[in-house]
Amino acid sequence: MSRYYSSAELLYITISFMLELVLIDLSIRLALGIRNRLLRVVALLLPAAAGSIYVVQLYASWISGGLIPPIAFANREVTGLIAFNGVYAMLGAYFVAFIAYAIVHRVAPPRCSPRTPVIWLGLAALAYAGMIHDQPLARGIVVARGEAPISSFLRAFSTYAGMNDRAQLSAAELIEARAAFSRGKMYQQGFPAEYTKGLVEHPNVIVVFTEGMSARWMETYGSIHPGITPNLDRLAGGSLVVSNYYNHTAATFRGLRGQLTSGHQEIDGVNAEGTGIDQRDISGDITAVSRISIPEILRARGYRSMFFLSQQGHINTMIEMLGFDRTLGRDYLYDHYVRGDAAGARPPYLTDQELFDSMLSELEAQPRGKPFFAAVYNFQTHAFLDGEEKYGEGDNIVLNQFHTYDRDIGRFIERFMASRLHENTLLVFTADHSTFPGPNAAKADSRMKDYFVDNIPLLIYWKGAEHRVIDAGGKNSLDLAPSLLSLLGVRKGHNLFLGCTFFEECNLDRVSNIGAEYILTDSAGSYSESLVPDAQKSYYEQAKQTIERYKSMDLVIDTQAD
Repeated sequence: MSRYYSSAELLYITISFMLELVLIDLSIRLALGIRNRLLRVVALLLPAAAGSIYVVQLYASWISGGLIPPIAFANREVTGLIAFNGVYAMLGAYFVAFIAYAIVHRVAPPRCSPRTPVIWLGLAALAYAGMIHDQPLARGIVVARGEAPISSFLRAFSTYAGMNDRAQLSAAELIEARAAFSRGKMYQQGFPAEYTKGLVEHPNVIVVFTEGMSARWMETYGSIHPGITPNLDRLAGGSLVVSNYYNHTAATFRGLRGQLTSGHQEIDGVNAEGTGIDQRDISGDITAVSRISIPEILRARGYRSMFFLSQQGHINTMIEMLGFDRTLGRDYLYDHYVRGDAAGARPPYLTDQELFDSMLSELEAQPRGKPFFAAVYNFQTHAFLDGEEKYGEGDNIVLNQFHTYDRDIGRFIERFMASRLHENTLLVFTADHSTFPGPNAAKADSRMKDYFVDNIPLLIYWKGAEHRVIDAGGKNSLDLAPSLLSLLGVRKGHNLFLGCTFFEECNLDRVSNIGAEYILTDSAGSYSESLVPDAQKSYYEQAKQTIERYKSMDLVIDTQAD
């Protein structure tokens, strides 16, 4: 605990948490004093709901180190596949205790004046309001001074809802914003010729987006745990290795869309209001300059595109709006390559091994005469999941995850090397975003910062590639799209890229954005807002403003504006 909290802060947080419990207790007592049965039941619903939120938040802080942040609501499509059985048990125990408590206090005669709970409730509410008046937004990693389970939950949810319901832009404002970011070229300076020796013209491309992987778990990048990823380290020995390279955002869909379009986004892919990115693609309303993606750019060069993933649901729909010709999820892959003669329902998601095997089988069946661009996103390295292949004593699920993943990706690499695809395919290995810096990750590597930005791996392999290390100097994953397109020699075309290649300088690829939080990165490390060096504060503030303006292009268009 001392890593994050002083004794005074811990006491402050404890009192804030206790005051919410006191308020719930007093609310129950007041509700039980209502004589009308129907009104009494209705009045009890409020503390019952508040207590449920409290229990869920305690569980969240136990597994992640912090209270639920806005980004968790945005990523609920993915987290919904994880079996959080502990929270259901806690909620069940809570409701049993709540009912028993209500029965006991309803039957027992009152020991004080009916006004007494009202007075205590008022005093507790005043003290509580004073302690949370300057409440920070929950980050999901640590509990900060001023946070409390219920109020933090309500603020996080309202912030998330606000991200999908911002003030509208007029069509004229949108065109102005797009014009400011429009570019006619994908990049200015690409890979030097000596870096691309042996790369065939118009190669196939496979990009592996590993769920939540920081570079720090690989020995190639200085892991303090030897032997976690021997297969990936072996691949790195014959690849271009990009170091000092950070994720520009999180969570999954923001990371995938952001890397494939070299941009940030304001709203989510799917929401209940029907205004999500995949429910309302603004490029269909204003067509002067579309927010174009890698598969759309390559389609004009004769490439077919496919995206493979383990799941089936909203995330598949989100991926479909990124311009891929085909999105192959759990249903298709399981029925065509995994099920065999087995009957019964499909699993919630494919294992990583099933995903990689299915993808390679599908790609090997593609016609030889036309190149393809394929991307794949796995699931079994998601936060809070354990791995089958134990690392060391097996007591850290993060280390187990990536040790198991390396086993599965190793089988894929071995099969790929023996495949005909090896002769003319560019294989890119990276991540959708860094590892969530929860308690298990921090325990595995105490150097990990307490925010959702970290070095991520980037390996670029083809048959005949010479091993080189490219120091990105703190640049981030906005640079993936222009850098990959430069390898393919695709230079011209309208785009809204914020990034550039690793061999040129641009203004926005050293500031990462996670919700309302901005992190500066450079060759020396990463910095949260309060720790940004004085010499870089002006750049940092300007970058924040520019990114916010860029994200405004995701907002709902007011087509009635003059």
